[in-house]
Amino acid sequence: METKRYHPAIMLFGIVKAIKGWIVPLIIVTIFNSADNWWGKYAGYIVLAIILLSILHDILKWFFEKYATDDYAFHLYSGIFTKSSRTVPYEKIQSVTKHKKLMHRLLGLSAIKFETGSQEQAVEFQVLRKAEADRLEQLAKQEAVPTQEAAVIEEELDEFTAEAPQPKVKDRFIHFKPTKKELIKASFTSLSFLIIPPLLVSFLLKADIFFDWSDVRQYLPLLKVWWITGIGLLILIVLSMLIGMWRILQKYGNYELATDDNHIYIRTGLLDESSFSIRKDRVQGIEIAQPLLHRFLGLAKIKLITTGALDLSEDTEEINSLYPYFPLKRAYTLLAEILPEYKVKRNMAKLEPKVLVYRTMQPSIIWLIVTITLFFWRPEVLGFEITWWIAAIVLFCFIELYRYLDFKHTQYVISEKFFQIKSGAFTTTTFVTKRNKMIEIASMQNPLQRWLGLATITSINRAKPVLHNKIKDIPAAEAARFYAWFYQRTEDVRRQ
Repeated sequence: METKRYHPAIMLFGIVKAIKGWIVPLIIVTIFNSADNWWGKYAGYIVLAIILLSILHDILKWFFEKYATDDYAFHLYSGIFTKSSRTVPYEKIQSVTKHKKLMHRLLGLSAIKFETGSQEQAVEFQVLRKAEADRLEQLAKQEAVPTQEAAVIEEELDEFTAEAPQPKVKDRFIHFKPTKKELIKASFTSLSFLIIPPLLVSFLLKADIFFDWSDVRQYLPLLKVWWITGIGLLILIVLSMLIGMWRILQKYGNYELATDDNHIYIRTGLLDESSFSIRKDRVQGIEIAQPLLHRFLGLAKIKLITTGALDLSEDTEEINSLYPYFPLKRAYTLLAEILPEYKVKRNMAKLEPKVLVYRTMQPSIIWLIVTITLFFWRPEVLGFEITWWIAAIVLFCFIELYRYLDFKHTQYVISEKFFQIKSGAFTTTTFVTKRNKMIEIASMQNPLQRWLGLATITSINRAKPVLHNKIKDIPAAEAARFYAWFYQRTEDVRRQ
């Protein structure tokens, strides 16, 4: 088994990271401190020493840290002074995430991360050649074979390699690729164009750092000319729209959702490209979210629940979410295409009417705290004193509206092999999982729920962090049925 060093460019990435992390403190302590300030001078030396030590550490890591692969596992060797080794079998890999920042793409490199779905740390390669990253990905996707069986198979393969035809790699079927029209629509739906006004206000509030207001004051009367003001507003609107479109294009301009018989593939990003793949049988559940604006426009966000944390660094975003601007009907159709084993029900059981009375009659701690605070404080907004009892009534109405909407939207289904719940007031979330993907359940009753014959149930799924989904105030008989239904999980696990 041959051990390999990581790609030498990892030292370059380490240098860039060290400089990026400490350049601002270095500028502050060297440029913005006066020559008489002795502590600023020494602080500059300290920051510079930290940068040099970080760079030296990355160089030593490249010399001492190695990795190797065989037919069954990754073998990782780390440590400069204290040596350690780690073996991660391929069968432990739950999902694969690849990421190529602009610097990766310029150098023809890639980063790849293998999530294990356990308490162990993920296997991460920050800098690799594209061919090497693809090779490691294919190794991780191969099916695990017991050692004795593998030896027999290997002998048979040695005998018949010349005669046996090589198996064909199954083609991916592309389910979705956004068109230009869909990207433009998404840029307005995402409200990305609204980022310009707050940035402009922030700039104006801090403009005195860059120039003297007395030099600008002479041009302020020009704002009273209607056509100059109109042109300025038009430029601001066009600029906001272009920036909003660019933000969406940068994130979803290269988006692709594809599958083959066993895997789901997601690719996203224009300049910084990310890709994600997971076996269909490793998906722990599905989450369909509709924020308030999405509900008005009939759109939905879909997220695949997986066992790994799907970001390669703090600068990258999770990519296990599908394109977040699907029409709701298209979202359900797409789920049936990529995960046909998951059956999302449109008709679900609702809560009993007595639950609404039970919820609306509960005292609100938030309302009490805010009301008492307003009664004694009497704050002013824009020079007008807030009348405490009017604010208390408005807040009370808002809380009751929230409770009503949450009651109306809360629904659930306990079917043969699936558990599905929907909850939320202004933002609704539908969660679907299989019985064999749930690792634990819980049931709870407070005294009032026990008197009303109600209960709260919780399902727990593998994820990072562990995913808890709770539905409150269902009939106690349904909670008992949920327990009996989950007990049959052992039969599902035996069949796997």
